[in-house]
Amino acid sequence: MTTPFLEALARHRLVAILRAADASRFAEVASVLHGAGVRLLEATLTTPGAPDAITAIRKELDAETLVGAGSVRTVSDVDIAADAGADFLITPTVSPAVLEHAAAREVPVICGALTPTEIDQAWHAGAAAVKVFPAAALGGVAYVHAVRAPMPDVPLVPTGGVYLTDVPKYLAAGAIAVAAATPLLEDALTGGSLDALAARAREFVAAASGS
Repeated sequence: MTTPFLEALARHRLVAILRAADASRFAEVASVLHGAGVRLLEATLTTPGAPDAITAIRKELDAETLVGAGSVRTVSDVDIAADAGADFLITPTVSPAVLEHAAAREVPVICGALTPTEIDQAWHAGAAAVKVFPAAALGGVAYVHAVRAPMPDVPLVPTGGVYLTDVPKYLAAGAIAVAAATPLLEDALTGGSLDALAARAREFVAAASGS
């Protein structure tokens, strides 16, 4: 079933993952990413200060930009993220309790999974899409292509070691979108050049859009 969130995921095809020792630069980096065309952002809850950053980013950026919470592992995490204003959640694992509570809070989930069994379980448990993680460690594009063959109805989002040159390959293999952290952000969250970040982000956006 197509939902507004899935439509946005299929339209923009790129999720930028913000993860650092603290969230002090999240809002600034999010603004730069937005200026470069990124419209799906994930702030990981393992970063101290992430919920406040989600709220701040959500208020600053336009309604087209969706701000999600990552590393959601517990029912409490769901509430923290939803209360902060997260538009979507991303989990590292398959947790039926998390998926059930997220549904009750009406927040879509990109559920982390790896094996075909986990991917299928996540999908049937109500995930809006499934994060294939860590994708690169299990064969990258070839793995996603192989998994998608028997499960073509499951929207897959490869994550983990996704570099610029991988983006069009994953999408050609049938992924609905990709998510990138270090290959995209590099040192931007720890004082690195925001101009360099903007340039990388434009390249990633172009690769995701096929231009």
